[in-house]
Formats: sequence, C-alpha cells, structure tokens
Amino acid sequence: MSVTPVEICGFTSVEWNAARPWLDYLAAVVDKRDIWESYTRRAQIEEESRCRLQDLPGKRRVLVLTAAWCGDAARSVPVLATAFDAARGGVEHRYLDTDEHPEALDRYLTHGGRAVPLAIVQDEAGRTLGPWGPRPAPLQALLRARKRELGAPTPQTKGAWYAPLLAWYAKDGGTTAVQEILMLLERGGEPR
Repeated sequence: MSVTPVEICGFTSVEWNAARPWLDYLAAVVDKRDIWESYTRRAQIEEESRCRLQDLPGKRRVLVLTAAWCGDAARSVPVLATAFDAARGGVEHRYLDTDEHPEALDRYLTHGGRAVPLAIVQDEAGRTLGPWGPRPAPLQALLRARKRELGAPTPQTKGAWYAPLLAWYAKDGGTTAVQEILMLLERGGEPR
C-alpha cells in the first residue's frame, strides 16, 4: 500500500510513519505495564473471528491512537493487536502515542472530547472504512449511564465507580471489541 505525504482519509503519512509496530509500542509502555502485559498474555481470538480475519475482502491498514496511561487502552489494544496478527498479514497495524501526537485525535472526537483508544481502519486504496473506539459499544453505554446516574467519579468514589466497568472488561475478554472492529475490517472490497 503506497502512502502519499498528504492526509489520507483520516490519518496522515506523518502520523503513520511516527506510529510504532505493536511489539515496539508494547515494549515502550511504562505506565500500567502490568495491565498491558496481563491483557496481552490473555488475549484470545475466537475461531469464528479468526476465520473472518483471515478472509477479509482485501488488505487493511489500521492506525491505533493510544496512550499507555489509559486503562481502556490497556484492556482493548492488546486484544485488537492479537486480532490483527490473526489476519496473517491481511492487516498492517501501527500504534501512535497520542501524548506525543495529540492532534491526531482532533479529527475523531468522542462526544466532543479526545478519547483513546481509537482504531482508524483503511482499505487497500487508502479509503477510511471508519474508526472504532474508545471502548466497545455496550461498555460505552454503561459508562454513559453511570455518569448520568452517579455523576463523574471523585477520588473518594473512583474504585466503586469503575468496578462494574472493570468487571465488564474481565468478563468480555475483548470479544466485543474484536466483533466491532471486524465490522469495519470487512467493509467493501471483493472476498478472496
């Protein structure tokens, strides 16, 4: 896939070139490293999803906007990386630290704010197929409901406030994130 130096439907060649391959990104993670490593070790892709990943309708490129300090990223990005690897070369993926490149998020605000992780999917022609993130849709709905019901967490309520969200991640194991990203990866093209 060739890349021109101008903006390519969602992210620039500068951002793509600044992004790191998965293992390089993971090696540089310091903040929340235990969570990143735990979710990386446990990441599994269901057989049906693995088959779909290996039968995409063309090559894909994914730029994942992320930050090491983000708990949502630490729980979702490792399973996404495992899924992309399961595509056996069908998905080229890189990881961009938004602390170093905050402008990358400006094109993809979540409810008016910057939120990570965000995976931007392109097809083999460089057309954006869509963004995914910052968390699976059912979890995003749970988060919004908790904010409406309880307000924002405080330092005193933080643990109890986030407990149902962390339980959701543990129970789901990344399955929903993979299902959602597959909907983007499978858009367009001709089946192989």
